[in-house]
Amino acid sequence: MDRRGFTLIELLVVVVILALLISILLPALAGARESGRRSVCLSNLRSVMLGVVVYTQESNDWLPAAEPPMREFPDSQHWFMNGTLMRNLAIEVATDPDGLPVGPVGRKSILTCPSHIEPDCRRDGTKQDYALSYAANGTWGLGGRPDHLEHRRVREFVRPSEALSFTDARGVAEAPGIVLYKGCPQDNFDFRHRGRINVAWFDGHVSPVRRCDVPFGMQHRYEVFWSARMPHFGG
Repeated sequence: MDRRGFTLIELLVVVVILALLISILLPALAGARESGRRSVCLSNLRSVMLGVVVYTQESNDWLPAAEPPMREFPDSQHWFMNGTLMRNLAIEVATDPDGLPVGPVGRKSILTCPSHIEPDCRRDGTKQDYALSYAANGTWGLGGRPDHLEHRRVREFVRPSEALSFTDARGVAEAPGIVLYKGCPQDNFDFRHRGRINVAWFDGHVSPVRRCDVPFGMQHRYEVFWSARMPHFGG
């Protein structure tokens, strides 16, 4: 009985076919994994916004401050150091040796995006003492910026379905946990989901947004995406 094996050419054909199949399947698998991570991220942002809703219901519609007044660091008035808000989110806040709040503990929580490779590092790669993948709209108020020196209420955002609340971000020491229309907070945006950010809006819904749809620049600072009103100055 004639029992011949595979020829070298036949083996090469099989190898080429397998390589072709792998090259087709790997991007599909990578895309499926990213879709899963994106879904988790959207769920995280929805949960964070729910925590803010509970906070505002308990504080007569007042939002937590986005950052402390006049850049006084460290300070519990960063939104991600706010004890009440973090308790609403079941997040433990780390403290420094002096007992001052630092930020959310751990590399995995609803404040970390699964597509964010190093949530415990700043944008320049330096380590920080907390893990954070999201940033709040810097116009929430009480920052060290001349047009954001007031606390804000949710009712001021007259078209909440179009007003940014939270988004995918990275941080710098000068502006941790916030995004804004200009300066280093603008650079905190992290379009890590195939060129898009996930956004939680003030009405509670979440959706992906492209870079070209974010209104950067001082000329846009009082549009509904950011602020929805001119701030009041004076004593």
